[in-house]
Amino acid sequence: MSTNALSGHGTIIAKQGTGLAFTDIAELGDIALPELSRNEFDATTQNEDIDSYVLGVLRRGAVTIGMNFIPTDPTHDHLTGLMSDIKANSMKGWRFTVPTATTPWVWICSGQVQKVGVKAPVDGKMAADVTLRLSGKFLVNGVLFG
Repeated sequence: MSTNALSGHGTIIAKQGTGLAFTDIAELGDIALPELSRNEFDATTQNEDIDSYVLGVLRRGAVTIGMNFIPTDPTHDHLTGLMSDIKANSMKGWRFTVPTATTPWVWICSGQVQKVGVKAPVDGKMAADVTLRLSGKFLVNGVLFG
């Protein structure tokens, strides 16, 4: 049993508004932070008897967020929230703060709201699955990637 495992509970996503101020998005559930990957390219030549590869540019997967959806919350609504962001197709700053045992792990990125999937079940709570598509360079605890 690991004694080094960390809880993801308490992870916060904030959106940059006017100026440099960030506002925490309300009612977050499970969050899938961006997967980092590189495409692979076969570089094997005729005179090699085993495969060779090179890796391409650093890529990020989309961020997926599950949440309790509150249509009147200003971080969710159609006036200033996520619904407004998908309508405007605007590029925003996003901050992901993951709690750790000592200091938080903080990502700061630019991106757009790609998808808002609201669910209104017959028997259950209002929920939404939100997808953010990040673009450009980003910071992880002040270290520049890209």
